[in-house]
Amino acid sequence: MSIKINKERFQAFLEALDDLAKGNYTKRLSSNIENDCFSNAETVFNILAEEYENKFKYFITLQPTLGYEYITSCIIKISPEGRILDMSLIKAKDNILDKIDFIDNYLLDLVSEQDQEKWLKNFLIFLQTPTKRTSFSLELLIKGESIKGYCGFHYMGQSREIWMSFAIVNPIFETEKIEENTPDYTKIREIKFSDKQKIQQIHAILCNKEYDRIYTIDELIEQFQINKNVFQKGFKAMYNQTFYSFYLEQRIKYAKQLLIYSNLSINNIAHKCGFTDYSNFFRNFQKATNHNPAEFRKKYSKGLNTE
Repeated sequence: MSIKINKERFQAFLEALDDLAKGNYTKRLSSNIENDCFSNAETVFNILAEEYENKFKYFITLQPTLGYEYITSCIIKISPEGRILDMSLIKAKDNILDKIDFIDNYLLDLVSEQDQEKWLKNFLIFLQTPTKRTSFSLELLIKGESIKGYCGFHYMGQSREIWMSFAIVNPIFETEKIEENTPDYTKIREIKFSDKQKIQQIHAILCNKEYDRIYTIDELIEQFQINKNVFQKGFKAMYNQTFYSFYLEQRIKYAKQLLIYSNLSINNIAHKCGFTDYSNFFRNFQKATNHNPAEFRKKYSKGLNTE
């Protein structure tokens, strides 16, 4: 039996794959066709892109500097008016650009035309509420070359100096094998498209690193208006894990990242990861890593300040 696929839809899929290979993890594919074979490929693409994007967003919120394992990043000191005061070096193709060429210029002049409004909006939000951590995709144009990555703002240390972090793909990461569990494609085909979308939205909530508030299945299915049985089976098919095991795994992953890259106390990390009972955190962390939190930090810590 032959399968007919709309030419524009297939072209959009190829373009999305090309974007993914170049490090643009923000693109998502949509389909209005239910129970269509090609929609399974689109769903898997969206899952893959989301996983990559979540990895990069973590580094932005932790204020990246040069030297992370699988991103190349630049930090730019800017004035409240948006002028460039200082910056680390940006590598464009095979050339290291001289920062002297950019000092005292407006950073907005380096942002692609289609992203200028987005950058300005997020910068103004940061100036008004600096404690709110946000990250967003951004395209810079450096001497005619397009450089796509992720951007975030923060104050450096205890000072009121404004710094913008900009992270781009390191080739090492582009070839890194995804460690996530393989979806069950046969069962995914049986899920209604509208339910797939809702499950993906819930999955994004579980990955957003905001674990001060822990959700239950009942709360989420009521919020997204999806049948509980459909959600549980669909989540297992799409991510090859139950809701609760995946949620716990994400919180432990976040704890590991904070132990490695921050100077937060272990008690604070436990609370940030949604554990109100420290003994419960200790037990789950040790079970997942074969180390207690203090041992893990001592062995792997890079000691970067997140304050």
